[in-house]
Amino acid sequence: MNNRQDRILIVDDIEANRDLLSRVLARAGYLVDKAEGGATALQVLNTGAYSLVLLDILMPEVNGFMVLESMRQQSGIANVPVIMISALGEREDVVKSLKLGANDYITKPFDKEILLSRVHRQLETSYLYRQLYLSEERYKLAFAASNDGLLDWDIEQDKIFFSGRWLEMMGIAEETQMHSIEQWFERVYPDDVAALRQAIYHQLSDQSASINHEYRAQISDGHYSWMLCRAKVLFTESGKAIRITVSQSDISGSKVFDPITGLPNSLVFMDRLTRVHANAKRAGKVDFALFSMSLVNKKKITSAIGPAGYESLSTDIAQRLNAMLLVDDYLTKGSRQAMLSCISDQRYMLLIEGIDEKHAMDLFKIGEHLCAAVEPPFIVFGETIHCSLSVGICIPVEVDQSVDDIIKHSVTAEAMGHKDNCRVSFYDATIHGIAIDYLRFENELRTAISRNELRTFYQPIIELGNERQVGSESLVRWEHPDRGLLSPSHFISLAEEMGIIGFIDEWVLRDSCAEYMRTANREGRSSGFISVNVSVTKLNLAWVERVRSIVEEFSIPPECLHLEITESIFMGDMEATISLLNELVDIGVSFAIDDFGTGYSCFSYLRRLPASYLKIDKSFIDDMVDDVKARLLVQNIIQIGHGLGMKMIAEGVEKKEQADMLLGMGCNYGQGYYFGRPEPAKAV
Repeated sequence: MNNRQDRILIVDDIEANRDLLSRVLARAGYLVDKAEGGATALQVLNTGAYSLVLLDILMPEVNGFMVLESMRQQSGIANVPVIMISALGEREDVVKSLKLGANDYITKPFDKEILLSRVHRQLETSYLYRQLYLSEERYKLAFAASNDGLLDWDIEQDKIFFSGRWLEMMGIAEETQMHSIEQWFERVYPDDVAALRQAIYHQLSDQSASINHEYRAQISDGHYSWMLCRAKVLFTESGKAIRITVSQSDISGSKVFDPITGLPNSLVFMDRLTRVHANAKRAGKVDFALFSMSLVNKKKITSAIGPAGYESLSTDIAQRLNAMLLVDDYLTKGSRQAMLSCISDQRYMLLIEGIDEKHAMDLFKIGEHLCAAVEPPFIVFGETIHCSLSVGICIPVEVDQSVDDIIKHSVTAEAMGHKDNCRVSFYDATIHGIAIDYLRFENELRTAISRNELRTFYQPIIELGNERQVGSESLVRWEHPDRGLLSPSHFISLAEEMGIIGFIDEWVLRDSCAEYMRTANREGRSSGFISVNVSVTKLNLAWVERVRSIVEEFSIPPECLHLEITESIFMGDMEATISLLNELVDIGVSFAIDDFGTGYSCFSYLRRLPASYLKIDKSFIDDMVDDVKARLLVQNIIQIGHGLGMKMIAEGVEKKEQADMLLGMGCNYGQGYYFGRPEPAKAV
């Protein structure tokens, strides 16, 4: 039972939490009052004498941080011990609480014994310090020091005490004997020792002086952390210093990370940018880009939700931007590195390393993705907030550009983009123009199907033994309204990147089946087989059913439909792939493996795939007449295909010598300009 009958105030917006804490503390002998929110707590604190406050962090309107900050600014309650209690347990919340003056923290769900132990410790510490120090200022220092490391130096007796917390912060074993203040200075970063020593000894000689000094202390071999020390000196009536108490806080987080967003702050960012710039100068090559970003409507947003709301919004924005960067395809490939930083309350910067001038389009897309990340509305204090981002990009054109100029150029690009209503802008006008053209091209491709701009061309496939046409391969073209007829090399890789290749595949398959049946019905006979490329990046049952439904819709004989797949199919779940392909084989559809030998070839699965044809890539055919090694490769591929029971189709046959040589090797079919170029259906 507590004999002093300490009174404790519980502040929590959830009634069940208040009641649970109240029961635990009351059973331990404490007097307990409850407040249902931050505003109520501040009123109650000013009317009653409380020995300790248990304060929840997450509360509507006036949260725990606001209550704590207000308490520490009011003389009557500034020294009341506060234990923060929250379900978060995040390092950032702990750091922020301690920086605002909290004495301890505990997380929910809490352990009853731990809660009572920490409450007892704070109450006892507070009581002992009140008894020990008669001076209010000395009491305040000791109270703050109860959560930090504590150094107490009796100058007259030359005895010094380092608390266990102090030793822990410095990475020193608690059993280590430390007898002098010089042992403290020995742990300080060499460049910081003189200033710290001067600050301490100056306060010992000047009663009006105060210390609020930052320095770096060694916490382990070769590693330093930023510390903040505050001190109070006890003087005799004659002005002689007889005792000094120093509290020490670990402020590494505040020196490295922005306290609101948790992102690296401007000091860290500038250090990284300076080092990257120096490395580029030494290498004689620029391999980095700098992004500058800010909210377009910051003033309007701040007016709507206030400074506290804007802080909450900034945290959410930082989380979204970071999440986008973690999954960006360009950044996750190769050895590229990205560092997102909060430079101020209105500007973020992103440094990307490992790029070259060819990557401008990739950087432009990253800018677009960053903008897209903040487009979904945010909910802040119950308000729906819509944000938009302006992004400026600078790719330094010369290694001699200064860091300041690079930053200035990225900020200028951002400002110019905002002025021109352009979300993403490059400092270089030429690159910016290319990026805008690329974005326009991407948007045009997205609508090409709905505008009926795609065209199917057909290239004949010839039996080499008698040069009789046995089928045709469907090849897509894009009839662009301004650029004319574009081959697949201009847009297929972009379509894959945009995730719309499946729509193009389906359009080509439907158009090819429809044209095949129109021709067959018109001529009253089958015209061989039709071979259609499909970009099977994720083969699934829905894709199989889509093919089956198209076959049924156009009544095309399944045996007349060949689907060409690439070796990338080997990189998926092969057992599932084989099972799904067999479902189409069972209804009569045939498969050909396209571009064989140019990708990932897995021979153990090749023998199990239900493929009837193997297509030899044009790159092997090009050199086979003059290059013995190329010829041997083609010969071996043909032998492999025949050995697996497949018929062989050679792509890119452009000369009679190639056709004759392939026939002599036993190749079944040929395809290429020697036999016929791709043409629209009416011309075939």
